[in-house]
Amino acid sequence: MMKTRTKLLIIAFMGCFTDVVAQDVTILHMKDGTTKRYTNGVKGATSIQFFDYAPAKTYAPDYTSKHENNYVAEWNVNQVCQIDGEYVVGLFWEDNLPSNFKAISGVLFGTAPGLTLDNCQEKKYATDAYVQYRYSGYLSFVTDEHTHYMWIGSKIKKSMCMNIDGKNFISYDTIANFIRTPLEVDHTYYYRTFSEGKALVGGEEQTVVFYGEERSFRVPRIMADYVYYPYLRATDKALATFAAAHLPDSIAVPTWKQWEPLWNLWRATDEGKNYDLSADITTEEFDDGTGYRLNRIPDEFYTWIANREIVIDPFNVLEIPRVYDSTVKDSVYTMTLSYIENVDEKWGIPGGKYIRFEPLITTMNQSITYRSKEVVPGVRYKLQMNLAPETGEESEVYMLPTKLRVYSISGDKSDEIDLPGKEAKGGVTIPPTETTTIEMDNFSTTAVGLDLRYQTAVSNAEIRRGQFNRILRIAEMRLTPMTDE
Repeated sequence: MMKTRTKLLIIAFMGCFTDVVAQDVTILHMKDGTTKRYTNGVKGATSIQFFDYAPAKTYAPDYTSKHENNYVAEWNVNQVCQIDGEYVVGLFWEDNLPSNFKAISGVLFGTAPGLTLDNCQEKKYATDAYVQYRYSGYLSFVTDEHTHYMWIGSKIKKSMCMNIDGKNFISYDTIANFIRTPLEVDHTYYYRTFSEGKALVGGEEQTVVFYGEERSFRVPRIMADYVYYPYLRATDKALATFAAAHLPDSIAVPTWKQWEPLWNLWRATDEGKNYDLSADITTEEFDDGTGYRLNRIPDEFYTWIANREIVIDPFNVLEIPRVYDSTVKDSVYTMTLSYIENVDEKWGIPGGKYIRFEPLITTMNQSITYRSKEVVPGVRYKLQMNLAPETGEESEVYMLPTKLRVYSISGDKSDEIDLPGKEAKGGVTIPPTETTTIEMDNFSTTAVGLDLRYQTAVSNAEIRRGQFNRILRIAEMRLTPMTDE
């Protein structure tokens, strides 16, 4: 679109003193066919200046928001934010009018195109703002009569922030620069910047209006704004109802993210596949795709998850400690891992495999963490932990026992498990020559999922005396639901 450019004329009469006696006449031939005549004499002269005016420039009105299913909403404004679920848009622009035009700027706003001062729903002048810019972490405060901003929406905060050309623009006088109007979803709105200035018209100073380009934006209909999801998942109300029916009051309501791994397992079973959820599902169409809600979680789901045995594979390690090594300038593991599988049945190792954790740093105890997302809070389990014997290496150091502590981490709560045979100031002794099985009855958690942290409990003195080592051989872990029978 070609922008209109207007030549603005300022004519000033300047007094001067000269020895020239002759008089001259300056004649202006106007575009409308009229002429203007200015006499120059001994004490008078005519000064003419032309200003090239272009419509106001809006800074990069290309704000986009990203949503589900790779949907991108193009707003055609400078900033978009939400306050209490209501959209607010921000505009940022500058005019190029000379200061002697005494211009004031503002925004025209409406629900139909063709905005002018006489044809708009809202007209708001922008005050000269005392604004804060942040450049690479440094703050500077600027008042610029040519730079303006405006917020449009139903609610506003004391201070608002726009990101313009990579700089954070923070406005403090938002109420003065605010068009208060609700922005409804799936509606298109129009806006246009303008400036009012002073110029000579017919020899008299009059108010003239300079309009910027008219623009529009549409408020998209996004599923997240209506608490719908891009796939089937439970609402908060459904989660709370399900927890109240099946979990102790002392346990906080689990989130869907915590239940989801178990839900997917159940839905993959024959029972889950064949269970009819249609009466409990709500769907709706949005700009970013089809939204779903699961309004009730079946009791059958809980029956299934609360009565299944859980096996933790020893090869699925969640976390191994690392320390910073200055020689390589990076963090490195504190132990080596050897994956031993297809072990002869004579050793009696459940699952027939284990990992040998051998410390690289001999002066500190080591810890290894396993994770299960399938443990159900409030269910009483028999917890079984299996430690394997040494089945490969037969050197003297490998054939020393170790001492072990185990910690249960559920949610943000960590507790040491009171293992059978645990020493008062140490751990349980684990021999290297036979499989050791540690069992705990009535084990339960307070959140969905469980972290089990194994930690050696051997002193440096015991290492120096050659009594123990810090090698762990961890086999499978098993949690079996306990019935009242």
